[in-house]
Amino acid sequence: MDSAIIRVEKLKKDYDGKRVLDIPELEFKTGSIYALVGPNGSGKTTLLKILNLLEASTSGHIYFDGSEINPNSRKALDIRRQMTLVMQSPVLFNTSVYKNVAYGLRVRDYGKEQIRDLIKNSLEQVGLYGFEERKARNLSAGETQRVALARALALEPRLLFMDEPTANVDRRNVKAIESLIHEINTQKGTTVVFTTHDLSQAHRITDKIVSLLDGKIIGSSPENIFFGCCKPGKSGCIIEIKEGIQLKTAENKKGESGIYINPQNISISSKKSPEDQNCFDGKITSVALENEKVRAVVDIGIELVALIKREEFQFRDSDIFEKNIYVSFKDSDVHLF
Repeated sequence: MDSAIIRVEKLKKDYDGKRVLDIPELEFKTGSIYALVGPNGSGKTTLLKILNLLEASTSGHIYFDGSEINPNSRKALDIRRQMTLVMQSPVLFNTSVYKNVAYGLRVRDYGKEQIRDLIKNSLEQVGLYGFEERKARNLSAGETQRVALARALALEPRLLFMDEPTANVDRRNVKAIESLIHEINTQKGTTVVFTTHDLSQAHRITDKIVSLLDGKIIGSSPENIFFGCCKPGKSGCIIEIKEGIQLKTAENKKGESGIYINPQNISISSKKSPEDQNCFDGKITSVALENEKVRAVVDIGIELVALIKREEFQFRDSDIFEKNIYVSFKDSDVHLF
């Protein structure tokens, strides 16, 4: 049996002639937690909907438990019933919490006693036991998100998709939902795939982070993303991010563009490097260990994140945040999208 519960190959999605997803291969292992991260418009929500079989891809293949899904077959409906999607701003019916959670179960022709037990268990799991008769429209944003999650959990899905599950809730509910994701995964073995803009959250609770940029998977967290205006240079072009901050790139483009620099391609030194096309002076504002690398944030007028091998990080002094340093990267490391 394939250890991947769901896998895609050569997946492409076009809207009005524009390609918004282009993923050669991607798989999600059974019983793991995944975060899809990336800026707005990177394709995260579109990918969730395609994986959940709510939206068709333009081309490509989707496999569930090792078998390719034919969206027009009876089996596709059976697969749909093994997964569910909780949207960022869930819509609840203007009725009781109980009836909202019961809806999917009734559609699937569950018996009354089974529905009652599943609702009780799912509301207990999300910390809302006793809310059965409350009006759903009178709940807070955090409670609404948890009712939507209870509605999904009552279906006992093998695969749970969540679109920005903590985007509109307060800190207390953020912690509650993160704990729920972990609990669902460990106790039920549910595979969880969710989108988030919060990279720290992604690192806290996932087994793997999938980074999307402009519809494509990139090899690191999508930091160092900026927007500016491109104008021709001697080779490639120059992008003005803000007044006084201009980056050189080997790529060619005119007008407004997004810019991405892989944190692993940025160097930090106490001396100015004449070899790199882009070099700026600045100050380190924060340092943290991330696996076997140092994650350093440097203020050069904009904030740049660098991921550097621990043995290559030169700065050990307690006054590291007071020193003037230089960050540098090649023009070929500045990518436009």
